[in-house]
Amino acid sequence: MEKNKKTDAHFFDNGSFFRGEQRVYIHVSSDFQDYVGVLHEHEFIEAVYVISGKAVHTVGNREYQVSGGDVVIINSRVPHKFTEICESEEKFVAYDLMFTPDFLDAKAINMSEFESLKNSFLLSSLFPESTELLPDMHVSKKRYSDYGELFSKIYYEFQGKEKGYVQLIRAYVIELIIKFFRDLEKDGVKEASRENVALIHSAMEYIERNLNVKLHVDEIASNIFLSPDYFRKLFKKVTGQTVSGFQQALRVDNAKKLLTTTDKSVEEICFSVGYNDLKSFYQAFKKETGKTPNEYRKKV
Repeated sequence: MEKNKKTDAHFFDNGSFFRGEQRVYIHVSSDFQDYVGVLHEHEFIEAVYVISGKAVHTVGNREYQVSGGDVVIINSRVPHKFTEICESEEKFVAYDLMFTPDFLDAKAINMSEFESLKNSFLLSSLFPESTELLPDMHVSKKRYSDYGELFSKIYYEFQGKEKGYVQLIRAYVIELIIKFFRDLEKDGVKEASRENVALIHSAMEYIERNLNVKLHVDEIASNIFLSPDYFRKLFKKVTGQTVSGFQQALRVDNAKKLLTTTDKSVEEICFSVGYNDLKSFYQAFKKETGKTPNEYRKKV
């Protein structure tokens, strides 16, 4: 285990829990009490079933409460933590299941994220093209018979390690994923959509705060804990613009204000709104307004 300096989160790679070729592991949170409430991320996918008590799940700049019957699946390399709510009548205890997609399907070998589940031969029918995959996904208030029994079976098979236990666990994990995405489709679509919009609004604010800095898409996506490819698609869906198009429109809008309210030279304005050379600035300004900066200043 090491620490991700960028997020200050403890990082668990596959070797932290998996042994040899084994790509599945499960424990009860009370077995690792020192890591409850600690920000961490991991190289694998994590599925959590809350047995009892309550906690706040923190993922990036979002927080939501979980309690008995809730199931959360967290993507790889997503900093997060569960912080126990101490006023709860019951102690926070949860099953913590870790696996990689190649545990389920040989086609997904060396792939660690939700996207590889989506592309999995076994599970591809669960994911229509429009499926939105978030850093974490959550279904709440399910009966113990819906998920608790499955997690319990996986736990006891893993502890007992009797002949054929890996094959049985694989079947249980596939059943878990299928049930989870059924419930997510039924109950979680509106919530996921709201979370998507909130994430993109957060990214837009980050871009605005750093308008005079040359931001790479990877950096913006990392700030809200999304993969760059998924972030691009989600940004376009929510805003109707590409990330670069949004940045350009903001910079030109800022330049228009400076042209009409200050005596700064075009060159000064160019650099103050985040462009590195006049040619790029002129091209972007003309594309957005139909005029050069000097023409715009004279017309207003």
